Parts: sequence; C-alpha cells; structure tokens
Amino acid sequence: MGQSQHLTYRVIAMARGGLISMLYSKTADLSITAADPASSMILMSADIERITTGWQTMHELWANIIEVGLAIYLLERQLGAACAVPIAVAIISMVGSIAATGLVMSRQAMWLEAIEKRITSTTAMLSAMKGVKMSGLTNILFTTIQDLRREELRISKRFRKLLIWNMAFTYITPIAAPIVTFAVFSVISRDNGSGRSLDTSRLFTSLSLFTLLADPLQSLIMSLATFMGAVGSFQRIQDFLNTEVRVDKRRRPTEVDRLVHQDNHYIRNGSSISELTGDTRTEKSDPTITPSEDYLPSSFDALTFTMLIGPVGCGKSTLIKALLGEIPALRGIIDVSSTEIAFCDQTPWHMNGTIQQSIIGVSMLEELWYATVIQACALDDDLRQLSRGDQTPIGSKGISLSGGQSQRIALARALYARKDLIILDDVLSGLDAETENRVFHSLLGRHGVLRKQCSTVLMASSPVKRIPYADHIICLQADGRISEQGTFRDLNAAEGYVSSFALPPPEWDYEPKTLPELFAEKAKESILTSLEISKPEDDDLSRRTGDVAVYLYYIRAVGWIPTLIFMVAISAFVFCLSFPSIWVKWWATSNAKAPNEKLGYYLGIYGLLGGLAMISLVVSCWQLIITMVPRSGERFHRKLLETVLGAPMSFFSTTDTGITINRFSQDLMLIDMELPLAALNTFATFVLCIAQMILIGVASIYAAISFPIVLTTVFFIQKFYLRTSRQLRFLDLEAKSPLYSQFMECLSGLATVRAFGWQQALEDKNRKLLDESQKPFYLLFAVQRWLTLVLDLVVAAVAVLLIVLVTQLRGIMSPGFVGVALLNVLLFSQSIKMLLTFWTNLETHIGSIARIKEFTATTLAESLPGEKDTPPPSWPARGDIKFQNLTAEYKPGEPVLNNVSLSIEAGQKIGVCGRTGSGKTSLILSIFQMIDHIGGNIIIDGIDIGKIPREEIRSRIVGVPQDSYLLSGSVRLNADPKHATTDSAIIGALKSVQLWDNIKAKGGLDTDIEKIFLSHGQKQLFCLARAMLRPSTILILDEATSSVDANTDEVMQRVIRERFASHTIIAVAHKIDTILDFDKIALLDEGVLVEFDRPHELLSDTSSAFHKLYYSSYASQDDIDERATLAE
Repeated sequence: MGQSQHLTYRVIAMARGGLISMLYSKTADLSITAADPASSMILMSADIERITTGWQTMHELWANIIEVGLAIYLLERQLGAACAVPIAVAIISMVGSIAATGLVMSRQAMWLEAIEKRITSTTAMLSAMKGVKMSGLTNILFTTIQDLRREELRISKRFRKLLIWNMAFTYITPIAAPIVTFAVFSVISRDNGSGRSLDTSRLFTSLSLFTLLADPLQSLIMSLATFMGAVGSFQRIQDFLNTEVRVDKRRRPTEVDRLVHQDNHYIRNGSSISELTGDTRTEKSDPTITPSEDYLPSSFDALTFTMLIGPVGCGKSTLIKALLGEIPALRGIIDVSSTEIAFCDQTPWHMNGTIQQSIIGVSMLEELWYATVIQACALDDDLRQLSRGDQTPIGSKGISLSGGQSQRIALARALYARKDLIILDDVLSGLDAETENRVFHSLLGRHGVLRKQCSTVLMASSPVKRIPYADHIICLQADGRISEQGTFRDLNAAEGYVSSFALPPPEWDYEPKTLPELFAEKAKESILTSLEISKPEDDDLSRRTGDVAVYLYYIRAVGWIPTLIFMVAISAFVFCLSFPSIWVKWWATSNAKAPNEKLGYYLGIYGLLGGLAMISLVVSCWQLIITMVPRSGERFHRKLLETVLGAPMSFFSTTDTGITINRFSQDLMLIDMELPLAALNTFATFVLCIAQMILIGVASIYAAISFPIVLTTVFFIQKFYLRTSRQLRFLDLEAKSPLYSQFMECLSGLATVRAFGWQQALEDKNRKLLDESQKPFYLLFAVQRWLTLVLDLVVAAVAVLLIVLVTQLRGIMSPGFVGVALLNVLLFSQSIKMLLTFWTNLETHIGSIARIKEFTATTLAESLPGEKDTPPPSWPARGDIKFQNLTAEYKPGEPVLNNVSLSIEAGQKIGVCGRTGSGKTSLILSIFQMIDHIGGNIIIDGIDIGKIPREEIRSRIVGVPQDSYLLSGSVRLNADPKHATTDSAIIGALKSVQLWDNIKAKGGLDTDIEKIFLSHGQKQLFCLARAMLRPSTILILDEATSSVDANTDEVMQRVIRERFASHTIIAVAHKIDTILDFDKIALLDEGVLVEFDRPHELLSDTSSAFHKLYYSSYASQDDIDERATLAE
C-alpha cells in the first residue's frame, strides 16, 4: 500500500510538471487576441490543483470495489441472506453519489469561469494602478470586483451543495446499513424460529465487517467526486490545448530564397527586406486594413529607414503585427527575408527585474555595446540620478518608470539585440522634445547607431515631424488603404497627405552633444555599476503558523455563532456515530438473557441515533460549507482588495504582480475549498478520536494505561511532522509566485517575445522555475508517506497491547467490552492517522489566512490619520491651486520634487514640460496624493488637500492619465462608471472626440468595449470623452495627446479648449506646440521648478531654459516668434 502511494505521488509530480510545461508552450503559441493571462493562470493553478487532488485517490476506485466485495462475502457468512441489505444500501448510496457526480463537472466549470472572470479584472486593475487611481476609479473597481466575488461565491454554492449531497450519501452506508441489516436479520430469525439472535460475537464481528465495508465505500464515493473533478479539469486543459494556435503565414527565408532569381527588385539574398501585398485583417480582429483595388503592394528595402504614418485608428499597429506574423493576411503575401526582428511596441513591455536585465533580455552583457546603447537612448542622465543606477528594480511591467523612461528602455532593448530588422511602433511619442531629438539623431541621424549598424528600420509614428529623414514613407488612410508611398522628396512635391504638413527638409548636420562612440570611460563605469540587486527579506516562515491568533482571526471572519452551531452539530454527529457501539453491546447482553424480547426498543433507539447522526452531519456541513465559507470568502477578499487599492504607488513598484495575484487566486482558493474541508475533517476526527479512546478505556481500563504513552508519541510525531509539512506548504506556495509571474509576463508581451525569438529562452526559464516549484510539492508528499508509516506502527503497537491484555485477562474482561475495544481499536487506527493528516492540512491551509492577516497588517496604507476632513459638496468650486514649498517622494530618501512653489488661478491653463524624468508626472500625481508629501503642501480653493481623504480628491478632480484604462464592460459603463449622466450626454461626448460613428456602427452604448477594438490613440480619445462627463472645475492631463496624429491632436486640443474653457487645466506635454497658447508654462528639471511664466515671455528670453528646450525641437526661429506671438 505504501509503495503504491509512493509511486502514485511520483506520477502526480511528473504529471504536474508535464501539464504546466504544456500549458506554457501552448500559450506561447497562441495569437495575441486569444492569449488570456487570467484564463491560462486558472488552468495552471486551480485546474492542476484539482487534477493532483483527484489523482491521489484514482487507484482507490478499483481497489475499493474489491474491498467492498470481500466485506460483503464475509458479512454473508455472519448474517446470511441479510447481507443483501448492505448491498442494497450501498447501491442506493452509489446511485445517489453518481447522480451528483454527473453535475460536478458542469458546476465546477461554471465556478472556475467565475473565478477566471474575477482574476481577469483583478489582473487588469493591478497592471494599470496609476491610471486607476488618477482616474478616480478605485471605489468603482472595488465595487465591481467585489460584486464579481459575490457572484463567484453564489455560483460556487451550486457546487458546494453537491459536496454536501455526496457527504450525506457517503455516510448512509456506515450509519444506515448496520441498522437495517440487524433489523432484517432479527426479524428473519424471529419469524422462522431458528433461534439465532444477535449475540456479542455476531454483533461485533458484523460491526467490524461493516467498517470494512463502509470505509472503502466512503473512499469510493469521495474518490469518485474528486476524480470526476479532475476529469473536468483535464477536459478544460484539453480544450485549451486543442485551440488553434497562431498561424504565421509569412514566407520565411527558405521560401524567399527560392524566389531570389525570380524577382530581384523585391527580394535580395541576404538582405532584410519585407514585402506586403494584400489584406492583413483577421476574422477575430477589427478590419483596419481594407482590401480594395487601390490597395498597393509595399516593400521595405534593406538598410533603409521606412516610416509608416496615418491618422489614429488607420491600422499602423495592425500592419506592424502582420509583419511580425501576429496577424495573418487573409489575402496577399507577406515576405520576410529575415526573422531576426527587434520589436518595440507602442505600449512598452518589461519583465520584472532591473533596468539592465530589461535591456539585455536573454543576451549576454557586452559592456562596451551596452554603454553605447545607454548613451544612444539618452538613459545615461537617468541612471546617474538613480542611486542604484542600472541595477534599479523597475517593478512589474515597469511600473516604477516614467512613461518616457519606459519607452527608452524598451527602445534600448531593441537596439541592444542587434537584429537585422527593427520595427518600432510609435516609440518616441512619450519623450520630451530635447530627449526625442537626441534619441532620434543618435539612432537614425547621419551618424546614428542604426545607420552605422546597417539595420533595416520600420517605424510607425503618429507625429510626422521625422518623415523628412525617412528613406521611404508609407501613408495609410483612415480606412486602412495605402494612400501614397515613396521618398519624402517625391511625396512632398505631390499634392497629397505628406505635402499638407509643409515640413522643412531634414537637419542632417545635427550632432548629439556626446556621440555614443565618444562615451567617456568614467561615465561608462558609472552606468555599469556593480551594485548587487537587493533581495526582499525572507519571510519569517516560523511565525506564519496556525497559532491561536490566526484561528481566532478566521473565526471572527466567519462569526462566533455560526462556528458554535457547527461545533455543536459535529459533536452531536460524532456522539450519534460512536455511542451505538455501546448500545449494541447492551442489546447483545439483553439478547443473551431473552433473545429478541426487546427488539423494537433497541432497534428504535439504534435507528434514532442513526437518524440524528445524519441530520447532525448535514447541519454541520451546511453550516460550514454554505453559510460560513461564503461569509469568510467575501470578507477575506474584501480585506485583500481594500489593502491593495489602499496601498501607495511604491507598493506596486516593489511588489511583483504575480505575488499579489497569487493572493487573489491561490490563497482564496484554499480558503474557499481546501480550508473548510480540512476544518470539518479535523474537528470531526478529533472528537471521534476522543470518543473512541473513551470507549476503548471503558472496555479495557488496562488498555487506557497506554494512552499517555500513545498520546506523547503522537504529540512528538505531529510536532516534527507539522513543522516540516507546514514549511514545505509555505515553500510550495511561495515557489508558485515567480512561476506565475514569469508566465503572466510572457503572455503580456507575446508579440515582443516572438519577434525577438526569445520563446525558447523564456521556456527554459519557466522550466527552471517549475523545477524549483516541484521540489516542495513532491517533498510534501514524501513526508506524508513518512507520517502514514509511523502512525501505522504506533496503532499496531496499541492493537498488539490490547490483544495481549485480552488473552491474558480472559476471566476478568467482559466479552462485550472486549468487542467494543477491538472494534474501536480498528476504528482508532484509521482515525488517528486521519486526524494528523487532516490537522496537518488544516495547519498548512490556515497558512493562507496567516498570509492574508500578515499582508493586510504589514502593507502600509497610503492614507494618513489626519486625512479626515470632508470638503463642501461643491469643492473645488473655483479651481485655485497653490503649491507651497512642496517636496515629495515615492521612496524614503529619494525625493522627486524639491521645494516646488507656484500659484495657479482659477480657470488658468498651465503647461508642464521638461525632459523625460524631470518630475512632470510626479507634479500632477502630487495633486492626486499618489506620492508622499514630506514637506510643504498643496492648497485647492483654500483647503489643504493633505487633510482630505485621497479618494475624495480623486473623485472631485478630473484626471486623464498617459496610459488609458478601460473597465471590462459596455461602452456606457466606461463612459459613465458612476451612472451619473444620460445616454444623450454620453453620445454627445463621444461625438466631440469623433468616436461615436465607429461605436454606433458596432452596436452602440451597450456593446462591450473590447469588441470596439480601439487603438491606443482612440483609447486616449475615449478617456477624454469620459472626462467631459465628470463634473469638476479642474482637469489634469498627463501626456493625453502623446500617441495621436496631428489631425487627432487638433481635435483633442479643440475639445480641451471648448469643452473645458472654464476649467483650471494642468497639462503635462512633450509636444510643446500644444501648450504654447496656455496661460503659463512650468518647466521642471530633476524635480525642481526652473521656470514659471507666460509662454511668450519665456520664448522671447533667449537665455531661458524653456527657449532652449523649444529650440532643441528643431523649429525655425520664425516659427518660434510666430508661436510666441500666438501665445501672447
């Protein structure tokens, strides 16, 4: 038996490793539209957990059937024809259980889908916390996700009721079978006058055989339920593995080479050239590139710089995804003569780690080339400002980086990879003019790194200022057609889209201040820092135990009265289950004096005890699984969600998203399912062991003498075992976090990973993390086997002692009590093993409660005790804003704003500018209290915002973040999350930003926002429309126009000036032209306010920093004067 379990555990560990590897490999091959990190993670966590649980008892299915057959054969020898009764009871039990089992798979699938939906929303929220807080959506998301949790718990009740049904049918045989069988046997014996009665020998032998019948039958029923759950999870995984993978229809180099001699114009051997002809939309994506007779083939010649331009939503990103093989062409051909592609997405993708790790990716560190890349991407100044240089952790998805830093690090990764073909999707839009100028010329100027490297570069861009530098230009129309293509000279001479911008010729003579190849050795050393990456302190595992405080914490969550009802019901169940062994002893004694004389009396009480046992069982299970679990599940989720949403931004930059998601998935899953079952089994078995010890002691006082020795032995066993198994369980949970994190990071950047060709490297990393996760997982099984062996030896010793006493004290011990003792020793052997096993499970699963308790207690809240004042309902009525000597920081000792003072009058329009990383975003985040104020204050309409609750501030001030965040749901919900306005107002706002026609064509306000397929720029337009619908006098814009083309930029600027004319506006801008007509300009540098004055005053002063910043954008002096006059 032990060897069988050992081999089973080995198979389970191997199956888990194989399934996780297959899930990872499959997910890495999915299309970017089908890849769902939350769905895949549920398969990897919840479904695989159910499979491992089901497989542990898989072999019990056939083995238990054999045991049941042997038990029935032995019963027939004792009770004759009456043995048919337990067979009938067993059949009824099996039929009832199978009937419920048929529903297990469907109801479990519904529950898992609800979990998946909640985890999807939680993951999306955690990935965009800056936008969530700035947009004032925290309370709305709390309500939305908490409602998803309630719905999930409601759906899970259908599955939980099946568990109670199964539990009841599991105990029908051990409770009802003896009663009915003894009744039938007694009636038959009395009616046929055989004289046979239920004497002591027959009764206790039969009861022992009923135990041998009931135990495998119980195991069979429970195993059947868990096995069917495992089958259901296998089905979900199989369906997932059978889904269609991404089909890369591009013609690869081997196919291209065959055409070399057929058409040398497009295909040249050994060159990096791409040719696109046809339609690149897919059935699952929005048709953004439309086939027509006007659609022209396009080619990108080797060693050239090609720019792809067009209005927002015209299909630039779709075309790029087609070139990467992410979107198949329904018609036409895509030829790529090199699969060595470096890709930089419009929304930068990062893996959690340091800046250096994000740049070099899976490559080896080449110090000289690395230093060149750092300088070319203008990261040297940023790294010098960071105390840990390029060893600074960037957090999950680069959350600790500014928008410009994030884009430049992603750009540096593309450059460092030294690929033949580099594809850039609007990567310069988030940079200030000076930094953008430096980066562009360092890369693509006359002496740029990419020019010298002889790379083929394709760059999509909404701004068009750089198209004069391109060797080839492709223009897309709003409907996705190519309107024109060619060189800048040709297109500028024609009367088309390019000529309409009236752009000056390129400034080829510009030289960056410091060329990459002249990078000083001293500067290189400052960048190539050798600082060690600080690791988070190891959690004190010894403190995360199931101590009394944790149990009380759990009981308070479920309620004292429900807990008391559960404990009374389970105690009554154990009493009614155990006392019948004494009752039948009295019955046997009565039969010895007068056979079957009081048959009705003894059978009636016996039946009553059985009925009370079943009622108590159902009541206890219902109270725990239906009443207490949903209550605790909702409260613990509420605590987690409140803690996460109330955490400061520094928490999200230092805490891996996978760890937080693990709390919302793995920990809550244990609390919902494993913990209550462990609590039920532990308490019931504990009371049962006490009852059995009492019965053994009553039957044989000499056997009771051994109990102190047995209990002492068991105590030391559990002390050693619990300590080991508990820590292994914690290690198991913690080893899963990096596994899940790496998995989710890979999924969120599939297009980037596949473009670089990093699939195999990341899959190897996944296997290493999986190996680390397998170690505690398998060792936990190993110590369980050790426990079973040791306890079997202990119980065997007690049984031997009892047999010795029986044989040596034959004249002293009553035969009836000997039967009671032997029967309960048989039961006690199982109970003591189950008690320690269940207790260990309870201790390990209660660790999830301990983790939540510790997390909620130790995670600092961003709100401070003094933030209790509630402003008037109309606040801010005017919109006056005053910064008074403000100093703020994200992390202690690292201020990002230093002594900033400025006064903004109501209705003024303030533009905030400066190089990337200068503190622009930090300035506006300070208004939303998203960074810590360590000095000075901010006064809005005469009220110090440091005394107002942060959520109150964010709900009263309208913010439009750089990274737009959309809720999961309809267009109406996203436009008006608080349901505070009318449909006509929503439609009017959408019309203002020119999105309504597109939305109306796809179903209107009730359409799911994800089915609209909004581009990055269109999402920013939508967020601006949402801002229109919020009542406020202050509007904060964080690079709201960074990813839009010139025409859309004009639309947004018009909307801002017309719809927010009376608002106080603070706008962070890298496109300085968009803020030249503002009332004042605030220029920041390294967190210090350098200048604050009217734009024309600053522009007319040639010594001003703003003048220099604007001039660095390569506008002509005439244009500067014109803009200054306009601003004035």
